[in-house]
Amino acid sequence: MKRKLLPGWLLISVLFCGSCFAVDRSLNTLMSQIGNEMTTIYPLVYAERQLSSQELTTITQSLEHMSHLFSQSGTQIQKRSETYQVSYDFIKSYLAETVHAFKTENLDYARSRLYGINDICTSCHTQDTHLRTLFKGKGREAFKSDYVYAEFSFLTRDYQQAEVYFDKQLRSKEHLTEYKIINPIKRLITIYTQIYNRPGDGAMQLVKYRALWDHSMETRDALNGWINGLNALEKNGASQVKNPDFKTLANYVEKYLGKIDKSTGELILPADEEVARVWLRGQLYHYLNRNPTKNEIPQILYWLARCDRSVGYSYNFTLVDMYLKDCVNNYPTHRFAQRCYSEYKDFVTSRYGGSGGEFTPPEIEDELFAMKRLLKHAK
Repeated sequence: MKRKLLPGWLLISVLFCGSCFAVDRSLNTLMSQIGNEMTTIYPLVYAERQLSSQELTTITQSLEHMSHLFSQSGTQIQKRSETYQVSYDFIKSYLAETVHAFKTENLDYARSRLYGINDICTSCHTQDTHLRTLFKGKGREAFKSDYVYAEFSFLTRDYQQAEVYFDKQLRSKEHLTEYKIINPIKRLITIYTQIYNRPGDGAMQLVKYRALWDHSMETRDALNGWINGLNALEKNGASQVKNPDFKTLANYVEKYLGKIDKSTGELILPADEEVARVWLRGQLYHYLNRNPTKNEIPQILYWLARCDRSVGYSYNFTLVDMYLKDCVNNYPTHRFAQRCYSEYKDFVTSRYGGSGGEFTPPEIEDELFAMKRLLKHAK
């Protein structure tokens, strides 16, 4: 069988998802060991050539060890918010399947599994405002491009470095595809709205990219819309918002999500509204990290699902289904559980089979049946 090289940034994503959960001093040793595993396989990750059987074995063993270390952090995750736990459970099962794919040399499947990890990692890392990175190893010289190093810095929460190198990549003389324009700018929007809560500064940064040579009409229109959205957030006082209570948060939800008495379907938003929902998503995450009451959690999960569903910042993976399933399975007696179920049903129907649902995978149909039964028995 012809051996294929797994893109390096995908393995980086897996290895440093664990840093999301390093919130306790007792985890520092575990995270250092994960870093050591990354250092061991780093030359193989970015080797632009065919990998030997021994090299693939090395990668598999490192992933297995990292998965084991990651599992040991489970007791600490129980102390964090609902969305941290959702991401943790998912990553743990994802890693197990990825290791299996390597062992069976099903590299195409391994690649398809890993494409979504990047977004899961960053969704977790951007849930709090701690500006820290747990990786103190290789610098820019170890990465093949400014873009790869910027992505790595973003994943490991070194946002200052991420800004610098996304900017370098956008201003470089290399030809930029639409993706190479849009993705860095979306990363910067997340940093300025969800992490820094400085949308006005974000708008000033994005203005610099209006003059990029490789803009298409679509990327230029999107950029202008995002700039307008950031300026509107600043004008409306978003940067002054500090730890809103639940009632205030609900008001922001109504303002930026609209009425929530029915499921949404797939949405394509104007760019300025998209930015507002990224900001709202940050406020929802931060509220979850302040220990809300159990009665509030299902509503927040539902609101987060609505945000992620309409923002579309995840190209290969979405957290919508995870939040909605968690809402139903863990809070079936809550008044929002039925809304979560209806939203999830509409979500998977639109994704797999249209209004008839004829292409919905059997395992998804089984999930829907189990959720519906759970809600019925919870009444």
